[in-house]
Amino acid sequence: MRLSHAMARHVSRYDRGAFALSIAGPYALIVIAATVYVEIATHQPGSQGLEAIVLFAVTSPLSQFFMFLPVDLLPSTLALLTYTATGLFQAWLLWLIARGRKKTTPPAGALRFQDAREEQEPGS
Repeated sequence: MRLSHAMARHVSRYDRGAFALSIAGPYALIVIAATVYVEIATHQPGSQGLEAIVLFAVTSPLSQFFMFLPVDLLPSTLALLTYTATGLFQAWLLWLIARGRKKTTPPAGALRFQDAREEQEPGS
């Protein structure tokens, strides 16, 4: 419960924070789901590893830069983690682009603490 309140407080600090979360959050979940799918599918008997194209497509366009690297020299788990990190980095970039500017007024929770302090000061 505290995590959801902390995330809601952080999202409310930006003009379009909820909108940015609705874009970046599902994309990050799709990247993680594609990673799990590729990891499970490539360990099945008879797999030729073509399932990794799903992760490549989901993490595109930044994953296309890895085509020029000698990935066959890397262990498969390191390549999988590299593509996953690329996708999560793109989700973070989506959050940064879509969230907008920081609001000038403090979040709603901070106002309650300010009011409580102001009420205590005159009586002291």
